[in-house]
Amino acid sequence: MQKKRINPWSLVAVLSAIGFCPLFTIAAILFGIRALVDIKAKGDTRGVRLSWFAILFGSLVTGLWGGGMYWWDVNVRAQIELGPIDAISHGQNGKVESFESEFLVPYNGEETGRFLAAINKRYGALITGKLDQEVGEADIESDKLFLGMVPMESQLEYVLQFTNKEDVHLTVKYVLFETTEGRSAYKNKFAWFQIDDEELGNLVYPPIEGTMEQNQNGE
Repeated sequence: MQKKRINPWSLVAVLSAIGFCPLFTIAAILFGIRALVDIKAKGDTRGVRLSWFAILFGSLVTGLWGGGMYWWDVNVRAQIELGPIDAISHGQNGKVESFESEFLVPYNGEETGRFLAAINKRYGALITGKLDQEVGEADIESDKLFLGMVPMESQLEYVLQFTNKEDVHLTVKYVLFETTEGRSAYKNKFAWFQIDDEELGNLVYPPIEGTMEQNQNGE
């Protein structure tokens, strides 16, 4: 008895499933279903197991991609877009610990109080704000990319609206991964904030080495 040939749809489904790209893995599910229908209808080809493998593996990889994208949006993207704005808002509303928790290095409450008090005195209460520069628009060196794709750190700019002044510019250093002794550790926090004010002088928090203001002053 002549052995049945493998259904071409099942082969396409398997090749798509192992592509790991979401578009291919979704297509693998559809190709796998198409193969099962074709095999059952014609009966002159084989590949049921391959088709089911493509469907199940494609579903697994697609689910992992979907879960990863959801986690990224909820944790990383939200932190990039709203982290500094929420932090200042919390600080002005008396949630000092919540403000301090957004930074890589915890700082004493006295410095935090001075920074928040200066904001209140100059600009009033924060109303709203938005990201002024996307991460992808910044020039990032290849050795600062995690897995060659994701920036481990980046300098971001925001435009804030206060009760006493509009269009206040905030520059922050965002750190997704911190490299220590050759190892990258997930952080998703900020190294520093700097409110850019040519008239009254820049406000920097925390006042530690490495902020843009200190670099400009040569400290």
